[in-house]
Amino acid sequence: MNAQQLLLLDRVEFSTIKVEAHVGPEFEFDTTFHQLDFDFSKVSFLTRSELAYPPEEAADPRHFALTYAVKVDAKDHPDDTIPYSLEVEAVAFFRYVGTDEQHEGAERFRAVRFSGYQILHGAIREMVCNLTARARHGILQLPARNFNGVAKLRADEDEQERQAALAKAQQTKAKLPRRKRPAASEAKLIK
Repeated sequence: MNAQQLLLLDRVEFSTIKVEAHVGPEFEFDTTFHQLDFDFSKVSFLTRSELAYPPEEAADPRHFALTYAVKVDAKDHPDDTIPYSLEVEAVAFFRYVGTDEQHEGAERFRAVRFSGYQILHGAIREMVCNLTARARHGILQLPARNFNGVAKLRADEDEQERQAALAKAQQTKAKLPRRKRPAASEAKLIK
């Protein structure tokens, strides 16, 4: 199995899709449908993500759900300076099928996050293009992003959280009182 097949994508789901067209002097009605050339530095362009895996897999996570959301907000800007307000959230479900030696600890989380960010950002860009293609101001193409830095940073945080969860589970396991086995004469027959 080559390195590209270590992480399998099971599916992508959209949990939130909101697009609102704004009307103002800067965005007058036009009979032509064009792709907007919009400067995203004028707006609040926010992203967030969350990576989850089953708690019982903490020692060796193999199933992941990565949530990634994009929000272009007009709260700090008058409606006439932004063509659309939008909020889109998507979730990708992955399975890691590599061996432990290939990606361990933070490296596994980095692989999931880096691949997931690219897949989800692309899916969100496509969804926004599809929705805005028939909207008042024309197609809005979200900017491309480089996810190297954020994937590395967040993967290190994921690994720290995983190690803390493992340590807590070990402490809890060590504190549990051992149950005394009943003697054969005390054992009840259950039918």
